[in-house]
Amino acid sequence: MRISTPQFYAASLSGILNQQNTLNTLSQQLATGSSLVNPSDAPVAAAQNVTLSGQINRLADYAQNGQNAQNALQIESSTLQSVGTLLDQVRQLAVQMNNGTVNASDLQNAASAMQGYLQQLVQYANTQDGQGNYIFAGSQSATQPFTLHADGSVSYAGDGGQNQLALGPSLNTAIGDPGNAIFMNSRAGNGTFSVTASSGNTGNATAGPGTVNAMAQAQQILQVDGTQYQISFSGSGSGMTYTVTSGSGGVFASGAVVGSGSFTVGMSIALPPGGNPAITVPIVGTPVAGDRFTVAAAAPQSLFQTFQQLAQAFAATAQAPGANALRAQTISNALASLDQSQTTLLSTQAAIGSRLQQVQAVQAQNASLTLQLQTQQAQLTNINYPQVITQYQQSLTALQAAEKAFTQVQGLSLFQYI
Repeated sequence: MRISTPQFYAASLSGILNQQNTLNTLSQQLATGSSLVNPSDAPVAAAQNVTLSGQINRLADYAQNGQNAQNALQIESSTLQSVGTLLDQVRQLAVQMNNGTVNASDLQNAASAMQGYLQQLVQYANTQDGQGNYIFAGSQSATQPFTLHADGSVSYAGDGGQNQLALGPSLNTAIGDPGNAIFMNSRAGNGTFSVTASSGNTGNATAGPGTVNAMAQAQQILQVDGTQYQISFSGSGSGMTYTVTSGSGGVFASGAVVGSGSFTVGMSIALPPGGNPAITVPIVGTPVAGDRFTVAAAAPQSLFQTFQQLAQAFAATAQAPGANALRAQTISNALASLDQSQTTLLSTQAAIGSRLQQVQAVQAQNASLTLQLQTQQAQLTNINYPQVITQYQQSLTALQAAEKAFTQVQGLSLFQYI
């Protein structure tokens, strides 16, 4: 069999090129650490690798969402803790001012302090996260939720929604709570009903927040039916009596008397009068004839309103018995409202804590799954370095030998033997 010179050159060149290609592939494997340099060499493994990479990338996105959610929830929790501390300071100030030893200067200083506390509360309610989003604006996170107006009122510009972040294929978590639910909608008084004193009262009596004896009955009478009660006093000394009238919307007809009796200092009045009262209202101090108290269903009251009521109560520095009693009544009502707001704060913080635990648990689960997928991918694609290095050295030696042989054969000629 004869081999022509062109055939020899072609065969030699093809062998060299194949060796170079093998050497190049091995070099890329050593450089990347991956055995899938050319997907066409192992299409099944390459497809599996693409699937694993997609799953790992999705888990990385969920992990980033989880970190963002954790940061947002921690900021919200920390802010509400600060609000709780502020409420404790306000409560202490209110208790200090609710006694007969304070003077006009003390009250003026307390009123100034309350204005500062109100501004601080608005600042907390407008807290932003690291990206500049307002955490208490509901789903309107780019909008400042709370505005303090010149008259001391506060308005809310957010909504009742919640922004969500995906922690998994079918798992979302809320990363904030709407500010209206936290700061604007707690109920006044004891949460079921509130007691207000008439502005014309001149005695030193106040009505306590009261107690609820039968919740369902109280809610039906006060909140569903809209019934209100007015407790009025007449007479004096041991002959003092009280009268309870019933009405709706602040209208109490003289013919709507539902109860009456003799009054003794420190007594509690049961409402509605009878054998099964839904609520009881304690009367502290001594009223005078004509003093009146109104009992009605607790209405929603913002925490800002409570602060403003305290500021206004402290600003009224008159020291007459009637003025002192009205101030004491306002402070007592505000303290009860602060309790309701504190309950709302604690409930919200508990919900935040549950979400944080969920986020941390999902983060741990995602990290474990990511590690498993990365291990599978490594087993599928990672090279055996000693084996590849040996193959590389063998291919390099074979290539050098082929090139040297080709060079030597290429130089052969009959003229060398003549």
